[in-house]
Amino acid sequence: MPQQVTLHLNQLRCIVESDAQGGSEPYLWVTYFVVDGRNITQPEPVFTNTPVFNDFRREVPDNVRDGQVVNVPPFLANFSAEVDPGPLNFMMVGCLVVLLEEDETPDGAIFAGRNAFATGIHQELNKLIKERIRTLERGPVTDEEVKAIRDAIEPKVESAIRSRLSLRQKLFGNQDDVLGFAHVTFIGDEIQSKDFEFPELAERGGGNRFVLSGRLGVAPVGPPPFDPCADRRAGVQDKRDQLNGLNIRLRSLQQELQTAPPQAKPAIVKQITALGPEITRAQEELERAERSLRKCEAGITGQGQVSSGGILLDV
Repeated sequence: MPQQVTLHLNQLRCIVESDAQGGSEPYLWVTYFVVDGRNITQPEPVFTNTPVFNDFRREVPDNVRDGQVVNVPPFLANFSAEVDPGPLNFMMVGCLVVLLEEDETPDGAIFAGRNAFATGIHQELNKLIKERIRTLERGPVTDEEVKAIRDAIEPKVESAIRSRLSLRQKLFGNQDDVLGFAHVTFIGDEIQSKDFEFPELAERGGGNRFVLSGRLGVAPVGPPPFDPCADRRAGVQDKRDQLNGLNIRLRSLQQELQTAPPQAKPAIVKQITALGPEITRAQEELERAERSLRKCEAGITGQGQVSSGGILLDV
């Protein structure tokens, strides 16, 4: 039976911090993932979601000290998906987090690292699940499997970040640090409403220790109500997503331009200029889609026709 599963991240608790400058400045990268019986045989059986928000380093308070508890920012805190065990009777949901310490790495470099992380996590989780399908392994995800994912992703993230740094920043900058890497995974009967905590997020070779808590919610999925405007509503959402993606790309390029070395700036300016017409076109397409949706919601489905209970009436 299909179920609606919700993961909510609650609070990040600082157990010990070791920043000599007066407190830690933690922030999170988060990836949610889902596998169920409907997609387990697909080329990419794992659906992943890594929330994108370019001010994520500024959403957690600075100077976090021992014992302090901070709320997880809303843009990172919630994920919901419908899962169905299907004929193979399999469901898996989970969340993987990286805890970092903000120092002097430029925003553009951190965005590049976060994007490399999102791509790498998607690839490595799909690689892991396909291997488990091949071996018919249904047990808990092991520490060794998580370590293999981390070892595969870290060099890609570090390379993406370093590619956005100037020589001076590479030689003399105090770059952001990774404080911890942890996950929670729920398989089959473990997918029940409950509170949970991630394994401790502890810095390798350092003194920073944090704990992240969350809540897993599960509810039955009822039949969806009939929506005569569903196609138009989906079209509006699709156009909004397209426009949002272009605007995110524009903001990222603008921020990258501020810290890029001189030789890289002409190429970035060219990309920014090329985005202008694309954004204008996406805005116009969104406005047309919204007008079409409003027309449907008002009951007008065509020239001279009004919808009444799904029946077309001439007027």
